[in-house]
Parts: sequence; C-alpha cells; structure tokens
Amino acid sequence: MYFQQSLALAKQNIDWSCEACSLQGLGVAYNYLGKHRKAIEYHQQSLAIAKQNKNRRLEAESLGNLGIAYDSLGEYQKAIEYHLQSLEIHRQIGDQVGQGPPLKNLGIIYFSLGQYQKAIEYYQQALAIYRQFGNHNYEGKAFSLLGSAFVQKKQPELAILFYKQSVNVYESIRKSNKKLSQEEQQSFTRTVDDTYRTLSDLLLKQGRVTEALQVLDLLKIQELEDYLKNVKGNNITEKGVELLAPEKAISDQLSSLSLDKIPELNQQLASKLQQLPKSEINKVPPYFQNIPQGAVLIYPFILEDRIELIIYSPNTLPINRTIPIKKEELQQLVTDFRRDLQGNGTENIKISSKKLYDLLIKPIETELQQSNATTILYAPDGVLRYIPLAALYDGKQYLIEKYRINNLIAYSLFNQNRKTQNNPSIFAGAYGNSNQRLVSGFSQLPATIPEVDSIQTTFANTTKITEKDFTAQASKDKAVGNSIVHLATHASFRSGSPLDSYVLFGDGSKATIFDISEWNLKDVNLFVLSACQTGLGTSANGAEILGFGYQVQRAGAKASIASLWEVSDGGTQLLMQAFYSQIKQGNISTSEALRQAQIAMINSDKKVEGSDRTGIKIVGTLPNNPDGKLSHPYYWSAFVLIGNGL
Repeated sequence: MYFQQSLALAKQNIDWSCEACSLQGLGVAYNYLGKHRKAIEYHQQSLAIAKQNKNRRLEAESLGNLGIAYDSLGEYQKAIEYHLQSLEIHRQIGDQVGQGPPLKNLGIIYFSLGQYQKAIEYYQQALAIYRQFGNHNYEGKAFSLLGSAFVQKKQPELAILFYKQSVNVYESIRKSNKKLSQEEQQSFTRTVDDTYRTLSDLLLKQGRVTEALQVLDLLKIQELEDYLKNVKGNNITEKGVELLAPEKAISDQLSSLSLDKIPELNQQLASKLQQLPKSEINKVPPYFQNIPQGAVLIYPFILEDRIELIIYSPNTLPINRTIPIKKEELQQLVTDFRRDLQGNGTENIKISSKKLYDLLIKPIETELQQSNATTILYAPDGVLRYIPLAALYDGKQYLIEKYRINNLIAYSLFNQNRKTQNNPSIFAGAYGNSNQRLVSGFSQLPATIPEVDSIQTTFANTTKITEKDFTAQASKDKAVGNSIVHLATHASFRSGSPLDSYVLFGDGSKATIFDISEWNLKDVNLFVLSACQTGLGTSANGAEILGFGYQVQRAGAKASIASLWEVSDGGTQLLMQAFYSQIKQGNISTSEALRQAQIAMINSDKKVEGSDRTGIKIVGTLPNNPDGKLSHPYYWSAFVLIGNGL
C-alpha cells in the first residue's frame, strides 16, 4: 500500500527517481510474498527508468533485484546473467560497497547448483568487502554461507571455523545493541538460528561438547532476540565461542590462500585439532565453572532425526547422549502429554509422561546419580518448553520428588546474586472480577482474593490491592522495593508477537511483557504470575515463555514463576498457599519451596472445583481437569520457576 501510494505520487509529480525507488520497493515486496513474476515486472520498469535517465547505480540495483527474482523462480542462468551485469556496473562506477550483494548472490546461486567451489570463491570476495567496510550484519551472513559450503564439501573442520566466526560477529552486534532495519530483520531472522543450530550439530559430531554447550546457550539468547527484538548481550555473550589455537592460525591464512589449497588446509586443521589434549579442546569457560555445587545443567537439543542431551555438573567436563527420534514424533509426544493432562485419573498422563522421561532423563540417570545433584538447571529447547520437567514420571515417582528444578533462559544470563530472605516484603495484587461489568469478556476468579488475603495474613509486611484499585500503574509503583511481587489475575502468553502477551488488571488495563520490563524490580527476588496460559501450536518454539522470564529479569527480578496452562482457580489458590507456607518457615530456597508445595499436592487426596484461572480459551490450551484430584499433574505441575531460585 505504501509503495503504491508513493508510486502514484511520484508519477503525479513527474519524479522519476522516486518512481524508480517505489517500483523497486514493490518488486522486493512481491518477491518476498512469493509473487516472483509480478516482482520481475516492477523491477523491469525500474530498470527502464534507470537506463533512460542514465543512472548507473540504480541500473545496477535493478539488475541485482531481477537476479534475486529469477533465482527465486529457479531460473539460475538468467539470475547469474543479471547479477554479473550488476557486478560489472558497480565495478565500472567504482562502487566497492555495492559489489558485495551481487557477489554474495552469485555464491548462493552456485551453491544451489551444487558448484560449491565456485560458491566459495564468490562468498570469499563478498566477505572481504563486508569486512573492509564494516558491514557486520552481512559479514556474519557471509561467514555462515561459507560454513554451509564447506559442510557440503565434507570439510567439517573448516565449516566449524566459519560458523564460529559467524556466531561471534552476531554476538558482537548484539552487545553493541545495534538495531537492525525491518528489512535486515526479515533477512537475518530466517537464517541466524540455523547458523547456531548447525554449528552445535557439527561440534557434537566432532565430540566437541563444551563448545556445543556454549553455542546452544547463545542460541537461547538468539531465539529471544528473534521474538523480542530488544535483547542486549553482556560481557559473557559478546565473546561468542572462542577459536582454538589451530583455528586462529588457519583463519589468518585463508584470505590469502588459493582455493585449490583449501582441501589440504582442512586436513591440516583436522590433524592439529586431533593433537590437542582433551582438556584444551573441551576447556570449560569461566562462566560455566561457577555452576553451584549440587546443581547440574541439562540442555536438550532438538534436531530433525534425534535429540542431543548435554549434561554438565561442577568439576567435570560436559558430556552428551544421543537419542534417535524424529522431530515430528517428539512433537506428537508433547501433544499427547498435554492432551492427557485433561483426562480422568492419572493412568494416561503417567504413560505419556513416562515416554518423555525415557527420552530426556533415563539416558542420563547414571550421570545424575554420580553428580550427587539435588538441583536441575534446565534449558529446554523448542517444543520441550511447553512441558514441565517436574511432571516426568519414572514409573514410581515424578522427577520433582527427587530434584529441585530451575528453568533457565540461558546460563550466560543467570543471575548469581541472590539471598534467601526469611521475612520477605511482598506486594500482592488480585483481580477477581467480582463486578463483571467492570471488565467484560473475562470470567470471575473468586479464589484470587482469598489467595492474596492468605499471603497478607501469613506475611505482615505485605501490601495488597484488589479489583478496581489493582491497576497497571499502581502495581508498577507498589512493586518497587519489595522482595516478592505476586499478581493473581488473568494473563496470556502467545507465540508470534510479544505485544499479544499480557497481564490483565482490575480496571481493564493490560501490561505487555514489554511494559513489565520497564518496572523497577531490582530488589525483587521473585515475581509470581499465578494465572497465565500458553497455547501449543505445531510451529511454536516456546519463545514467549522465555520472553516473559527475560523481561522480568531485565527489570531486575532474580526469578519468576508462571504457569504453562490454565489451572483451576481453586487449585491455584491451594498450591500458592502451600508455597507461601514453605516460604514462611524461612531458610528455604524458592525452588525448594515450590518443590515441597508440589509434593504436598502429589500426596494429597483432596479434590478441587473452580473455573480456569485464565478465563480465556484458545486453540491448544487445556480445559478443567474433570477428575479434580490435586494429585493430578494438571494441578501442581503447570507452575515453572524461571531464573535463579536457588
């Protein structure tokens, strides 16, 4: 719409330059939408205007856009011809920066044709230009493209080297907090995740588990960036993943080496890497060395045909276990688990939960026992973010009965500065919607009011507001200086746009997770959202769950508690009462308090009735469990702890 209006205005004002730019914009937009022939029509018109007005730079750009459109159609020879013409014009007019895109695009075409050596030649030329002129976004892309070409040439050591450099460029961009344009975001979001995942896969195949763990940790942050677009790195992440000594030496040679010498160089690199002692090739970086005693890191990594489980505990080297399973089969297991949560009794949920236990925990049972772990620091991948590790069943007991469980955003973002407080100051807000005319469209939550009343009764140093007084602004103000913030109200986490993830307040106002990131939570040890829901879709990766945890942490809180599905109003109230009763006893960590509350419900013979706490129905969420027994995982396992609850 914008480009069409701009085009009409340019024609009206007889502004050929603006007209050509509008035509280019329309062509790029139609190509992005998959309407490649339509895109070609607009680019041809732009090219004609450029030639008529003897604008060589515009002519080169139009030729390049035509090359991209024909590449999208699979008409590679035409695409090559257009890109070569574009490249030649850029050279004739002395536009070195402009030579980068056609060189890169020629490499992409030759890669598609299986001519990997020629692709490498063009990629290297493009990389040299991007580095010379400081275009770091495209520098990272060029490194990644070179990595993919060396994978196809079965030269994994060189592929790893280039992928590492790509990751390191992206991490340096994140630390600088440079904002990408919308066009750059669309271009890079689709490929950056693949760079991290492919590098992790290659490293694991080479037995380089520690490096793979570092890359997977950085991947968590990259996924957050794809979702939130506002994630800034820190002094740990900016370092990326270190190049080993042989890789540094080879990297310095590559730019001046002829292509026919590269296979020999890969053999040389492989040989030198094999000569490195294991302590050097799997050297644990300092930030992983400070993992608390009694804790163990578990990072599952989902691939198309398998899951890789990485486990790491203090004073050891990370190890991995490979579990063959197709990605689609794993998705179905998760779907079955979520479905069985709504069934009568616990028989079906124990069966589906046992299958997930056998995939994710049984292969590392020995290592867990040998480490004497009492706490699992868990960084789930993809669809695994929609299931609580606590509910995995070994045939006799649930995992939470053996271990405390902390979900991580990424260990490199793990806030170690936390102290257990015996007399916490609490801000508790609740929305019960007792007057449904105040906020229409949302169900009543009668148990939220006694929930926060109970907190105030248990802890004298509690500030409480409810119903119409429970506004977003009042909550933001009253959260300041408290060690626990507890919000009992409707909330929703949605994949897609983070603006669709919000908390509802008693006056009908909403706070998105972006809004909450602006709260002052620097004194907050724990932020509790005792009503929220997430929808499980076939393409969702759980970034919205990470997003909530990150934004709360960004605001200063050390940890947060949220639920993965809507739980009955009364069931939530009972769990929270049990949780705060544990906190009241003092000298107990958040993770242990939640664990004890969940165990109490597992061992309970009580039943509960009540409406869904969220009161919002969307595809993929769970209705009330008809069985009503608190021992059912539906009631106690929905709540997960994100961050430092140690």
